[in-house]
Amino acid sequence: MQAQTIIDPARASAVVPTSPSNQRELSAAESAASTGLEEENDYAPATPGDDDLGQQLILKRNEKVQPFRAWFDTAAYWTDNAANVSQGEIEDWFLTGGVNLAWQQRLRGRYYGDVYLGQRIYRYDELDALDYEDGQVSAGFLVLLPEVMNSIFHVHYGYQRITQGIDDDPIYQAHTLRVGLQKTFLINRLNSLYVNATAALALDTEPDILARHEYSTSVGYNLKITRELAFSLSYRLSYFDYYNLQGREDWYHNWGAGLTWQPCDFVELTASYNFGLNRSNLDVFEYEAQLAGPSVSLKVKF
Repeated sequence: MQAQTIIDPARASAVVPTSPSNQRELSAAESAASTGLEEENDYAPATPGDDDLGQQLILKRNEKVQPFRAWFDTAAYWTDNAANVSQGEIEDWFLTGGVNLAWQQRLRGRYYGDVYLGQRIYRYDELDALDYEDGQVSAGFLVLLPEVMNSIFHVHYGYQRITQGIDDDPIYQAHTLRVGLQKTFLINRLNSLYVNATAALALDTEPDILARHEYSTSVGYNLKITRELAFSLSYRLSYFDYYNLQGREDWYHNWGAGLTWQPCDFVELTASYNFGLNRSNLDVFEYEAQLAGPSVSLKVKF
């Protein structure tokens, strides 16, 4: 029985918390929506009159937005089901790391341009047959929608190329169109929630047996414990329609928790835990997997 990660390596990369494939739209939308009020400004000390006046924000002059961001991230993860199989699970550790470059700039009014380029590697400790490289490119735009509860609409064209060696011929490549809508709810200066719905439509895939449409929704909670320390919870539900693979249909659930420490603007350290549950109409593709480990990200804006 073949492993899920060999049959569809794109699914393997999508479950990693630091993977751009499942984080890019969220972070881009949050960046475009940010007005500098949530992160960079302080609140006045609490007073007995807060019940009448509400929380009082001390505004600071916003610095010029830097359109380019470059970052390097690396992580080590333990998993109890490295190959994402329904039987014969094997524990393993793997290392992943990547270099990333992004550009985001207001084009006009409520419209933002958004471009991303990244290359990642995955190296397993024992199951080195699962090693691969993942290159991704995306380009699109974000639209602020104040008339729809201040939601954000995002649409991107994306290209993904997976190889077993960076110079090898691709074992998987896909062109996709991703569209979605996101809303962030600011509960107070420490707590926030977000909801997101995204559709990723396959335009062209090689091998074509792995062509699939993905429809997903996610919800997350963020707690800012201190200025440097934050805690997050998330849940994502995805429906995968493999329309060229014996009518395969999957429902994938992912629960996650993370603790992030950002001692300065360009360093971010995270410890995370994720549990994935895949249910399919083809029993061979059903599996459960845990994923846990630390990651570090170094960022620069220019």
